[in-house]
Amino acid sequence: MRFEEVLDFAKLCAGDAGVPAPLAAMCARGGNVYLPVTFARRLRVTATADDLYYLADVALAPPGTEVVPFAPALLESHQQLLRNALSPPAFCGGWVRDVPDEIPAGHIVDELYLRVGREREDADVADVLRRTRLRVSCGDELLVDVPVTAFFAGGPDWLPWRGRWLGVGESGDAWCKLPMPFPRAGVIELRTEGARDGVSLRLQCQLPRARFAAEPLLFRASYHQVKGQPTRPFSDHRVLDAEGRGRFVGCSLLVRNPSRIWWGEGDEKFYVDGEAFPSWFGTGTEDYFGYAWCDPTPFAAPLHAQVQCEGPNNYGFTQLHRTHVLDSVPFQRSFRFDLERWHWVQDARIDYETVAYWYGARGASSGLPEVPAYERRHLDRLPPPKMLVVAGALEGETLPVLSCSGGVHEVQNVSFFEEKFSRDAHRWWRDGAVGDALVLGVPVAEPGRYRVKLAMTRADDFGRVQVSLAGHALGEPFDGYAPQVEPSGPFVAGEVTLAAGEQPLRFELVGKNAKAKDRMMVGLDYVILEKVR
Repeated sequence: MRFEEVLDFAKLCAGDAGVPAPLAAMCARGGNVYLPVTFARRLRVTATADDLYYLADVALAPPGTEVVPFAPALLESHQQLLRNALSPPAFCGGWVRDVPDEIPAGHIVDELYLRVGREREDADVADVLRRTRLRVSCGDELLVDVPVTAFFAGGPDWLPWRGRWLGVGESGDAWCKLPMPFPRAGVIELRTEGARDGVSLRLQCQLPRARFAAEPLLFRASYHQVKGQPTRPFSDHRVLDAEGRGRFVGCSLLVRNPSRIWWGEGDEKFYVDGEAFPSWFGTGTEDYFGYAWCDPTPFAAPLHAQVQCEGPNNYGFTQLHRTHVLDSVPFQRSFRFDLERWHWVQDARIDYETVAYWYGARGASSGLPEVPAYERRHLDRLPPPKMLVVAGALEGETLPVLSCSGGVHEVQNVSFFEEKFSRDAHRWWRDGAVGDALVLGVPVAEPGRYRVKLAMTRADDFGRVQVSLAGHALGEPFDGYAPQVEPSGPFVAGEVTLAAGEQPLRFELVGKNAKAKDRMMVGLDYVILEKVR
């Protein structure tokens, strides 16, 4: 069977090209398609554009496996089944029981619920949950020992989100629907370090009997926190270093970032069964979690979520989750997951906290250190970020635009360059031609002689402009070229006698530096008028 489909890629990722949500959807500027496309011998996917960043997961079946090749008709006939398979579940209120003191052998916990109650109005639920660990054991093996907020990916503020396999409800109750087999008797319990301070916690589950034809893989969750890791030299955060036979099914990540600047360029790397080079090598942390361009917008989808992004921009806490179902990773001997730390700031220190969700044979190990006590793993909330505010500045982004003869102008947020530009913004003019002019209105409170200070923007695609105020040229043309984006800082452009009222500040493009690219952009951070007399 052979078929060929030509689809609009943006529409495909947004669920508007025949593949419906939640199989396809845009989340925080990232397009995600979880459509299973089976093929027996060969599959080729091509794109007509070259400005794409993409990940394509491919799972190879064992030799001799019978595969029914994908065809568009299969999508139509199975559409409702696929929707149901990925739809977030309703929060179960019945058919559950309290978790017994001992899980009897030969049973499986296929749904686990955490019921959270507030017994006092001022009770701090999030604090209690941060101090509480979920522990699961089967026989003599400890399979799960993870702080509750990390296990359910609720973030430090225990925010609600709805995934297919994990989530937190609006009431604060949480669920895990990753099956937990118990071929031997076991225990599921909560251990709180310190008092629960007016918060009640209760575990409930569905606990059907199960017949295991062979020794099943056991559900495991492994926690790893590294605090104060320097951003240079580059390094990897170890999410999992499993030994034994198993299958990797998901990851949660909490980051505490002391900068508004983007922290997540790091690639995920999966090493299966002792590979010298990872067979799964990603393109960036946000790509792995299903969003793009360091977008701080929270979202929740069946298989991935950005539960929290404290902000502004990427400052403070960010909580992410990803579940692998069709793209779960089986391994026979070992599995290592390294997540590269790649921050744009060279001298920051950053905190990473991860949970790896996986299944492992009896005796498998995570290769991770023991969970530290709460006092050592606690992460304080960061103070509000600093912002450069220049006293007496007339901000370029607030000055009215009187005219623009060519190109496009806008207010651009430049908080990415932390404490470099006043109030994190500038007036940005781009794609004009030589002879074009942008004119802004500058308020003058009273007539007199003024010293004019300007603060401009430089970059490798910025041009040369002649600046004038009220018809008087202010010095020689300003050269906006620099090898990378940077503020010029304030400089004295000249002195001029001004009448009271709004005066025209004119920027005329006169060319570019020989080293500069062709776009001839201009950026004004601010103006300062200092009265001389």
